[in-house]
This record gives sequence, structure tokens and C-alpha cells, in this order.
Amino acid sequence: MASGSNSQKGFSNTKTVISEINRDWGTQLSLLGAIILLGIVFSILSPYFFTIKNLVNVGHYMSIMGILAAGCTVALIIGALDVSQFSNLALTATFCVLLDRAGVPIWVIFLFALFAGSILGAVNGFIVTVLKINPIIGTLASGMVMRGVTYMITEGVSLSVTPERSDIYYALGRGTTLGVPRTLIVMAIVYLLIFIILKYTSFGRQIFAVGGNPEASYLAGINLKKTRFLALILAGATAGIGGFFLLAQIGAIQPNTGEATLMDIIAAVLLGGLSLSGGKGKLTGTILGVIILVMIQNGMTLLGIQSFWQMIVRGGIVLVAVYIDVLRGGGYK
Repeated sequence: MASGSNSQKGFSNTKTVISEINRDWGTQLSLLGAIILLGIVFSILSPYFFTIKNLVNVGHYMSIMGILAAGCTVALIIGALDVSQFSNLALTATFCVLLDRAGVPIWVIFLFALFAGSILGAVNGFIVTVLKINPIIGTLASGMVMRGVTYMITEGVSLSVTPERSDIYYALGRGTTLGVPRTLIVMAIVYLLIFIILKYTSFGRQIFAVGGNPEASYLAGINLKKTRFLALILAGATAGIGGFFLLAQIGAIQPNTGEATLMDIIAAVLLGGLSLSGGKGKLTGTILGVIILVMIQNGMTLLGIQSFWQMIVRGGIVLVAVYIDVLRGGGYK
């Protein structure tokens, strides 16, 4: 009798896994279809959409959003959405400018950006795991503090890198290798590293387990606080990397950088198949979601659509992305 019951449970679990795989494939294919459709529509409406110059510019912009979205993916999988990423990016980039003006070698500045982003991520980890504050509220508050410190340091004005090294930053942030933007190559490396972590390490498996079922994970002996803490450090590290390369792209940092684009990243990862409730998601879906968002923004800009209409469209995309999550079973209860 017990043997039959176990067989039934095993069959049921197998059906659930197959159903999840099919749904993942369906999501990926629908996203690919949307990308192809958007490409056709925008290429018809604008002759500049598929030009080399525009595609390179899209690659530059997509790389920064993509790097941050990779960290957001990790945070969402574990069920701890980090809404402070762009504040982390702005503050880290501000520190980088100060180090640049002090004559610190650029490679050291990059390592500092990685370190500073990770430390700010650790602050979020402390807020969520030790103070036990809701991740959205906690990271929203920490993001406000980071943004305030950024305004305080910059006194509300843009800070530029030293003119003597601006060419080096330009080569890093706007240069290409075999026609591919270097920041896009950096984004690919970030995704590869996070893919390896999520797919082939025990820490990666713990991230999915804790996000999917914290109670069962705790009973299985997984340290919930440690896993969440490290996941938020990883999300912060990607913000630090993004801050350095955004500074390299622009050659300057403004204290309000990213204030209007945080929801774009969240929309991208939700479109890519992640759930606000945590426990599931794929980096391939995140990349496809980022591509869709960037294509829409770039297409609207090429068509000369006014900024307020772009804002309305982006807000609508966020609602659609969240509603898709609702349809997947992640709705408000």
C-alpha cells in the first residue's frame, strides 16, 4: 500500500516537473517570437533600426541593464527583490570618480567598484536577514539612503572623470572588439559566471530551494540567512560592475542616474519568466526580457515618440509583466 502511494507521488512529481519544463519552453519561445515581431515592426517603421550604428548603441545600453538584471534575477529567485540596485550603481560610480581624480589606477578602481557594490549588497543582506525587514521595503529604504549619500557627495551636480584618462574609459565603455561592444562582452561574462553558480554549485541549488520553499529548506539543514545574505551580496556586486562600466560609457556620473529605470529591470526579469514569489527563473529568460525592453525603448526613441508617452508605455509593460506573473500563480493573496 505504501509502495503504491510512493509510486503515485513520484508520478505526480514527475508530471509537475514536465509541466514546469514545458511552461519554461513556452515562455522562451513566446519571448523569441515577440523579439522577432518587434524587429520586423520597428525595421518597417524606421530605416535606422537595423543599422550597425544603432545596433551597437543598443548593445551598449542593453549591457548595463543586463548586468543589473542578472543580479536582480538572483535576488528574485531567492524571493528577496532588491530595488536599490540603481542607487547602488550611482553611489559606487560616484566613489569611482573620486578615486579616478585621486589618480588611482583604473584596474584598482574596477576592483573597488566590485567591492563597494558587494558591501552595499551586504547592507541589504543585513537588513533582510538580521533585521528581518521585508526585502522590498528594506532595499527601498537602503536605496534612498544610498541615493541621498550620492547627492551629498556630488552636491547635486554631475562629476566627470579626469580628462587625461577619458580616452581609456571611452575605450572600455564605448569601444568594440570585432564589432561587438566591450560592455556587452562583460555582460556575457557576468551571465556565464552567474549561470555556473546557479547551475553547478550547491549555493546555486540552495538559492532555488530557499526561494521555492523556505520551510522545507530549513528542515533540510540549509542556512536561510546565509543563503539570502550571499544572494543579496551577489546582486550588489552586479550593481557595482554596472556602475563602473556606466561611468566608463558616459565619462561622468549624475546623482539621479537610474532613478527612472529601475522598474524596467524588474519588468524585464518578470517578462523573462521569473516570479515575485521566488523559487524559479532562468537567465536565458532574463536576457530575452532585457532585449524586449531595450528594443521597445530604442524603437520609440527612433520614432520620435515623446518621453511622456514612452513613460506610459513602460508603465504598461510593467503592469503586463506583473500580470503575467499573476497568471503563473504568483498573484497577491
